[in-house]
Amino acid sequence: QGYCDGPNESEDSDGVITLQGTEGGIDCAFAPDEYTITIFKMALCTSAPTRPTAVDTYDVSSCVDIINSPDGQAVNLAAGEEMVLADVARPADGSYSYGYILMGNNFGIKAKKQFTNIMHTYQDGTSGNYCWTKDATEYASESDNGGAWPDPSPLAECGGSGGTAGVFNEILDQFGIDEYAVDPFPVNGGTLSADLIKEDGLLATTPQSADTLFGVQAFTTPVVVTPSSSVFTVSFGVNQASSLWFYEDSGRGNPNQYQVFAIGSGPFSTFMSVD
Repeated sequence: QGYCDGPNESEDSDGVITLQGTEGGIDCAFAPDEYTITIFKMALCTSAPTRPTAVDTYDVSSCVDIINSPDGQAVNLAAGEEMVLADVARPADGSYSYGYILMGNNFGIKAKKQFTNIMHTYQDGTSGNYCWTKDATEYASESDNGGAWPDPSPLAECGGSGGTAGVFNEILDQFGIDEYAVDPFPVNGGTLSADLIKEDGLLATTPQSADTLFGVQAFTTPVVVTPSSSVFTVSFGVNQASSLWFYEDSGRGNPNQYQVFAIGSGPFSTFMSVD
C-alpha cells in the first residue's frame, strides 16, 4: 500500500482511502495498478555527475553505462512485479558512490481506487466511491490551471465499482509552477535529485519544453562491483507513484466530498545494488 496516512488522510489494508478537509491539507499518494516509464540510460558513477543548467548540459564523464537503449525501453511497473531489463552491460570492477538514470518524462498510469468519500468527476460528471484513469494524455503543467479544466474531465472518471481503468499518459513538463529541477531529497538508500531536460540536453525553462528526466542518486553505501559480481538490480519504489488532481467540493455544500480531474503521477524512487 501507499503512504496515505496522516491527520487528514488514511488508507486501510484493502487499499480503501479516506480523506477529510481541503486539498491543501491532504498529502495522499498511492500505488497505481500499472506505471509505465521509458528508460534510455542507467549508469554507475565514481563521482557526482554535473547536473544540467539552462546554458550547460549535464556531465556524466565519471559514469559507466549499465543500460544504454538509444530508442528507449518501455518498462511497465507495478508494486511487487519483477522483469528483466534489456541492453545491459557489465560495469568495470570498482566502487561507485553515485548512479544516474535518463528516462522519458511520459508516465503511463493505470489506476482504480476506492474511497469512503463521495468522489465527483470534475465538475458535472458522474459520482461514486471509485475513481479510475481514462485513456488520455495531458501535460502536468495543466494541473496548475484548475480554472481552465474542461468539464467533465477527459482524464479520469468517478462512479461505481464497475468502472474500467484506462491508461492516462501524464507528460511531466514541470514539477510545480515554473519548477524544472528538484534538489536532492531522501529516498531508500541515499538521496535523489531530478532535472527536466530538453532535447539539446539543457535544463527546461518553460512548460511543454522538456522531453527527458535526468535523475542522480547519491548512495548511502557505495555499490561495489567485484570479479564475482553477476547480478545488477534496480528497484523502483512505486507505492506512492500516483496521486489525485482534485479539490474539496465544499463550495457546493459538500464537505469531505471531492472533485477529481485526474489521477496523475506521484513521487517514485530508484535504488541500485550489485551481487
